[in-house]
Amino acid sequence: MRRLRLLLLALLLGHLALPAFAKPEDFRNFVIWSLPPGDQRVPVVILIEGNGGTGANARSPWVEWFTSRGVAVAQVRSAAQRGRQNWSGTGCGLQYRGDARDVLDLARLDQPRIDTTRFAVMGFSRGGTEVLNSARSFQGAAAGPTAVFAFYPGCEGWCQTDYAKDGPTAVHILYGDKDDWGQYRDSYGQCRRLAGGRIVFHTLPGAHHGFDGRSSGSFNAAGQVFRYEPNAQAVEQARAIVWQALAPAWNLR
Repeated sequence: MRRLRLLLLALLLGHLALPAFAKPEDFRNFVIWSLPPGDQRVPVVILIEGNGGTGANARSPWVEWFTSRGVAVAQVRSAAQRGRQNWSGTGCGLQYRGDARDVLDLARLDQPRIDTTRFAVMGFSRGGTEVLNSARSFQGAAAGPTAVFAFYPGCEGWCQTDYAKDGPTAVHILYGDKDDWGQYRDSYGQCRRLAGGRIVFHTLPGAHHGFDGRSSGSFNAAGQVFRYEPNAQAVEQARAIVWQALAPAWNLR
């Protein structure tokens, strides 16, 4: 019962803290575009950052992998667009779940090679929580995401989604079974219980938080120490999951 009250409080605070969505033009200096070679129109995957934010010259490990397969990537610098270096100290209030929609609208203005009817959204840690709750921001849009990929959703103690289990968007949640941050207050378990229909939960053996990152280390929260660590085998499994969801839908090899 106490956990339910905390969950409801977190959701209420998140709703109250949610700012109005930005105009797409506001993101012009806060998106890192990466396109595959050629002149053909291509689909795009929009990457939504975690608690640490995204540097101006950052290059996600996913960028080269996608572009080598004919898919564009948009890395969104959500914290920087709001004058912040990162999201530390802000609580888990879904502050930027609408950014993918705004960046997609920006692509229509500035990126003629991007086919904005074919897109997916991928979020990491705190960003994973944001993308799980991004369906509402696409209401009234010309198209919704083909798929949403939530990597180790990082808002402690709760996991929900506003995507329907029988809806048009495939939702994939990926967690390593060694993710001690996910198991703290059981956001791992709550995410797992979402599975059914178009929502799929994937357990990656031996993987910690941040398994698809480039560095290892630890962070402190609530008086405890939690680990993040890359895992090449888990990355290969994750890539297979992502490609299986996108390639047939986008007619890619």
